[in-house]
Amino acid sequence: MPTVTMQSIADLTRVQRGVVSMWRTRFAGTPHPFPPSLSEDELLFDAQQVAAWLEASGKGNNPEAPLEVLLHSSQFEELRGDPETASALFLLHDLVGGPLTEVRPADVRDALAHRTSELLIPQHRLEGLWARAELLSAVDELAEAAFSGRALLDRLVGSFSRPRGPWAREVLTAPGVALMVEILRGLLELAPRRLDPQDPGALLLATELALALEDEDQPRCGVDLSADMAAESWAALRMLAAHAGTDHVVDREAGAEEPHLALRHDPAAEDPVELYDRIESMLLDLGPSDLAMVIGPSELLLDPLRQEAHRAARSRLLLPRPESPAPLHYAARLPKGLSRFVGRRRLAMWVFGTAAPHAGTDWTVYGEHADTALDASSRAALAADVAAALAGGTSLTAHAFLRSTRLATGALLRRPDLLLSPQSGPPRSGGESLARLWELDDGSLSQTLALRATEENRTDPTLSWAQALNGLAREVRGTRLPSQVIGAPAAGSVAVIGPEEVRDPSRLGQRAVDRLVLEQTVPRSILTLPGDVVFTAEGGAAAMVDAAGGNVLQAPARVLRCVPDSHAPRVLHPRVVAADISAQQGRDRRTWRLRTIPAEAVPALDAVGPLLEDRRAELRRRLDSLDQLEDELIQAVAAGTLAATLTTPMKEN
Repeated sequence: MPTVTMQSIADLTRVQRGVVSMWRTRFAGTPHPFPPSLSEDELLFDAQQVAAWLEASGKGNNPEAPLEVLLHSSQFEELRGDPETASALFLLHDLVGGPLTEVRPADVRDALAHRTSELLIPQHRLEGLWARAELLSAVDELAEAAFSGRALLDRLVGSFSRPRGPWAREVLTAPGVALMVEILRGLLELAPRRLDPQDPGALLLATELALALEDEDQPRCGVDLSADMAAESWAALRMLAAHAGTDHVVDREAGAEEPHLALRHDPAAEDPVELYDRIESMLLDLGPSDLAMVIGPSELLLDPLRQEAHRAARSRLLLPRPESPAPLHYAARLPKGLSRFVGRRRLAMWVFGTAAPHAGTDWTVYGEHADTALDASSRAALAADVAAALAGGTSLTAHAFLRSTRLATGALLRRPDLLLSPQSGPPRSGGESLARLWELDDGSLSQTLALRATEENRTDPTLSWAQALNGLAREVRGTRLPSQVIGAPAAGSVAVIGPEEVRDPSRLGQRAVDRLVLEQTVPRSILTLPGDVVFTAEGGAAAMVDAAGGNVLQAPARVLRCVPDSHAPRVLHPRVVAADISAQQGRDRRTWRLRTIPAEAVPALDAVGPLLEDRRAELRRRLDSLDQLEDELIQAVAAGTLAATLTTPMKEN
């Protein structure tokens, strides 16, 4: 007899468990009391009695609850305990299109006429399955409750993705699934290719792709059926076959020469060496027309690695070699909010593939999408970026990439990490930079600095935020000031610097707080020092250099305080840091990159900085004067206090 628990009743009716407890007590003395428990030790209820009570009372938020009660009962849980057998019967029910108890094994063999169907459900097992009449009857009852065997397959595999299920760590959010489907669809549209899922997470993504495509657009899916797959993987494979068609699931080894797209989705990977070994095995199986896509933790694919052995393993994997025919064409940190149960762990993506000879295979596109929205337009743009990077040719050079940059493959892959700012681009030579400065300079630089082109030494000048805080700078949090203590400047007050002043430095000095009140309300308030870089990420990144210091730092504004080090060959400079922060696209400081400068260049930048600021101030004063001139002229002419005529007739065009 199928039974249900209190929690399964709550899941069935889409209410909280406490609501079910309330039903038991509130309806005890009514003509329709809640069904009694079958056990004194455990709250178990007859599934059919619960269905009848829900039908009579109409309680809950699921109108179909009386029909679906078996899907939440012990009958389904018993079948879920043997996913390999259950998935085979559920797929058979979908292929037969009716109750299994009403067909013979010979009829089932006819339904499995395709060779690929036989691979999914070996025919030698049919006799044994049909000898279990109670099992077939249970499947028929569940299929009727779910309306189809395919829906049962979806429910079975979906249970693997529950919070404590075997595949919980591989599950993506709905926007994350939509993004991956969009990217896969774009890659498969480049040329006809078979999709080869390499792991359970990839199988789930392949099924989502099958759900999104029309029947005529379904790709063939190759699986290594000779491998010892877990029962859950067999169930997911059969669910894929039910949606894409059994003839679209083929043995990978039988079609080894067919162009394919290998897919690995392993967001829960922990061991770098193990992950790199799996990826390398996948890459070594690629042919000249094949592609490979890897989704994994950003900390293993892109971020700096602490151990030298891990860094070396990643470099060997990525650097082009004769035995590795598929170079890395696209690398990106993916938007936040993709993993469903892995918290804030960031994901990244690699896409490998050998492009056509004209495609310029010595270029790799890097995308920084940590703060990219997951709306439909952003998903489409990101998928178009990946497709353009793999297509090469004019698609690569003419495409307008979304927060991405095209870099020389060797220069990117030899870095200790693969994190870049989207503004990074091919650097100019010394001669090009010198010519550009001569073109722009109005005398401000030539009178102060002696510039010369140096020998080519293309080193990466940038650091990640975490690297910058490791000895080169300190991050200081602002103080939360009550709004009532902030007022106009007065004697004995100190100026406040917060997000408003960071975004408009001309407002600095318009807000202040009395020193005595400050000491009484916020005794541990933070005051800025000369040269502090005050920044905010709220509403977009912005930064300024507080040259004078001595201002109260108001949260959520923060300070990045550069630490001078006479022994360091390269240092952070406040003006450079402020410019880099202001150019960032997102709020996540882990994705920010800051440029360092040679230590011997600090005096030159310190000297030229005030000159440029004075020049800016002079130009602002002239612009303000022109604005006032125009306003005064318009006001006087409009009021009639002045008459304006041309002294010289204007020339006609």
